[in-house]
Amino acid sequence: MLRGLLRTRSKDIDILQKFLDPFVLANISFLLFNRNGLTINLNFVILYFLYFIILNFNKLYESYRFKNINSIIPRILFICSSLTIINLFFNIYDSKLENSVLINFFLLASSYLISHHYILRAFLRFIRKRGYNSRNIVFFGNKNSFKNLVSKLEKTPWLGYRVQYWFSPNADDKKIKLNLISGSYKCEGGINELINTINKENLDKLFFSHDDSDDINLKEKINFIGDTCISASFLIDWNIPSLSLREESFGDCYAFNLWNPSYSIFNEKIKRFFDFNLGLIIIIALIPIYLIIAILIKVSSKGPILFIQNRYGLNGKIFKMYKFRTMFLDQRDTNKKIIQATKNDKRITKVGRILRKYSLDELPQLINVIKGEMSLVGPRPHASEHNEYYRKMIPGYMQRHSKLPGMTGLAQVMGARGETNNIEKMKLRIEYDIAYNNNWNLIEDFLILLKTFFSIFKGNGY
Repeated sequence: MLRGLLRTRSKDIDILQKFLDPFVLANISFLLFNRNGLTINLNFVILYFLYFIILNFNKLYESYRFKNINSIIPRILFICSSLTIINLFFNIYDSKLENSVLINFFLLASSYLISHHYILRAFLRFIRKRGYNSRNIVFFGNKNSFKNLVSKLEKTPWLGYRVQYWFSPNADDKKIKLNLISGSYKCEGGINELINTINKENLDKLFFSHDDSDDINLKEKINFIGDTCISASFLIDWNIPSLSLREESFGDCYAFNLWNPSYSIFNEKIKRFFDFNLGLIIIIALIPIYLIIAILIKVSSKGPILFIQNRYGLNGKIFKMYKFRTMFLDQRDTNKKIIQATKNDKRITKVGRILRKYSLDELPQLINVIKGEMSLVGPRPHASEHNEYYRKMIPGYMQRHSKLPGMTGLAQVMGARGETNNIEKMKLRIEYDIAYNNNWNLIEDFLILLKTFFSIFKGNGY
């Protein structure tokens, strides 16, 4: 029985959780708020479906096999906040309602979902590292592609994939033995041997790749593999982690969207609505702060209060981005090559150092937000000179401009901010930026804003 449980697929668990979670949370709600009477069954049904919609809308049940499971914690806290608000509305006319009951619901709901999702996923990763809940896979591809696959699996044992066989489309690879960190692997043959093995062995999945130098073309591979019944996935060797690779169809034609998947225009209008109104509210509320900062900049060093620089915006169009000036004027000659700020940079004024530490120098960008040139959340716009340099070095770099640039973004809250003194740091930032664009949704924007708010108080800027 235990072995059968350990072989249970994550998708099966997710399906069970989809129906169990709202049921358990609805019961917690009824126990805490002491609902009773003839309408209890109807209220329970209403709560169940409301909870079901919120839990599923927030992507709680998507696969985390290939993701950082820590990202599920803020998602759960956001969900529980939403459920708590629903309970408040359900009991808004209850004069006996106490704040402690709402707090208890939030804590119990959070504890249940964290244990049921985060701890369970962590447990699955733990047992996969030890050989349980694993998937037996077979690989069909050339020697270099196979090395690449094994290297990735060696770094991520919690995925639970175990390579049982390797077959190659190239005659030169047959009977080759590779000694890798995780063990020795021998090429068992070509396409015919692959098909025979699939038909005889109990394998869970086939991964295959293609290179222009392979002896068999891609169409032949697809025809052979399509004549089997095994789950098959095409392993793309392109070293471009930012690709969205989403299926699209138009008429009878199928395609993969590589970058910039389309989104609901309605959601984008909602995003613009919140950007404009929230930006306007923040500006009005911070007028005294703006005045104090302006006076401090003016009396502490010569030069204008605002620093205005050309940046690339939506679809690569140039706009003028506003910041509070934080550097000495004579060090900001626009004819010179733009040099990124570093820690203990001598060009930064004393006032500027405080402003940069707490990101207060970015506040004038709320003007850009209201004008529609920026959003509160999105990929941070780089200096035009940096754009022209890195777009030639990083594939897909300009795809980050398929959405409005933001005052803050996924890269910033994930720590990929500040000076990019080597290409790898910039690649990581671009990877986060395009991942944001590929998976954009309003909930993600809210979570990024929340993380930004807390990170500002740490004073890590420079």
